[in-house]
Amino acid sequence: MREMRSGQAVDERYEVELFCGRCRRTTAHLVASGTGSLSRVLCIVCARAVAVDTLQFMEQYVDGVVRRLLAKPFEIKSEFARSPRDFITSLPGRVLTKPFRVAAELRATMDIVRPRRRSVRRPAPILPSSPGELPPTERHCQVLLSAPLLWAHPAAEILEAARDLGYDGVEFWAYQLTRDGADPVWLGERARELGLALTLHAMSWDLNLASQLDAIRAASLAALHQSVELAARLHARMVVMHPGHTTDPHEDAEVYWPHQVAAIREIADHAVGHGLKVGVEHMEPRQGEYVITPEDSNRLMREVARPNVGTVLDVAHIPWGEDEPAFIAHLQHMVHVHLSDADGIRLHLPLGQGGRDLGRVLTALRGFRGAIALEGFSIGAGRDLARWNKAQFEELWRESAAVS
Repeated sequence: MREMRSGQAVDERYEVELFCGRCRRTTAHLVASGTGSLSRVLCIVCARAVAVDTLQFMEQYVDGVVRRLLAKPFEIKSEFARSPRDFITSLPGRVLTKPFRVAAELRATMDIVRPRRRSVRRPAPILPSSPGELPPTERHCQVLLSAPLLWAHPAAEILEAARDLGYDGVEFWAYQLTRDGADPVWLGERARELGLALTLHAMSWDLNLASQLDAIRAASLAALHQSVELAARLHARMVVMHPGHTTDPHEDAEVYWPHQVAAIREIADHAVGHGLKVGVEHMEPRQGEYVITPEDSNRLMREVARPNVGTVLDVAHIPWGEDEPAFIAHLQHMVHVHLSDADGIRLHLPLGQGGRDLGRVLTALRGFRGAIALEGFSIGAGRDLARWNKAQFEELWRESAAVS
């Protein structure tokens, strides 16, 4: 289905399971019709993109689904013959999940044959005149899975999901690991085995490291020091923290700057002993926050004056209505990025579900050489949100390359 938006053809995207020649396994792909008779097929895991003849692809895909469904009874018989015990022990779980997997694949097939309306549309990709593999897009940054995308899952499963979905690493949250009693040493070793980079989001909820109340400030600093120790045991390379806020919402923020600067210096000095960098987020414009603009973050970095400390760009926190690339350009010490969508009311939405101009954001970040953590929150089990964000990122990154 195609509509016109601002003079551009806009198409729906379909997610299907296909064999990827680069991954050498079956992975999730995004299929998008181009401006001519071709469609682009993009692997969500490795970002390999191929231009295919749309009609030929539809025929082959639908035929493949039908053949797999018809062959299923024979596969079941041969599986039972090979290992009756394994077949019987795995049957209950397969009985529960197989109808849903088949239904999802049939729904995707019907979407291609008979398109239905979807919530996310983008300009149709510009493709060459003939089928073939599309050139890869250059990327100097790493893409991390933010652990709240899989909040209901244990940390070990989050690592496996990140590997399976093609992420370069994981940003764990200290609260989640502490809540679940996770073993940070084992997780660090497992991450290395899987080739995944790690960062850690420090404790932040309930804390205020700049509080005018001595007990609150001391407890907040203690929690942040514990986060540094946790990051060291994980062999993470960075600790991400929130700045303090005002105790009295109506008080002048200048009163809080000395405590703020002293606290971040203390955390930085602890972190440098473990070879860790510290990233300090700028916050959204809400009551009590006073590290909001690039000027606020730049001032904080100047006054903290520690070489292992930098600013974390949080795209969702950029004040609504501001020009995102201009905001990014004014940050002088950016060491890490949190990427999610937002609208005028809600923050940390799935990519493509808000009103941010994420294409322009990624164009502004093309030369960035740190890590971009894809943020969001899913309270239920399942990889859907983690897969969705990775798919949207890969497509947006390819589009930003075309703009560049």
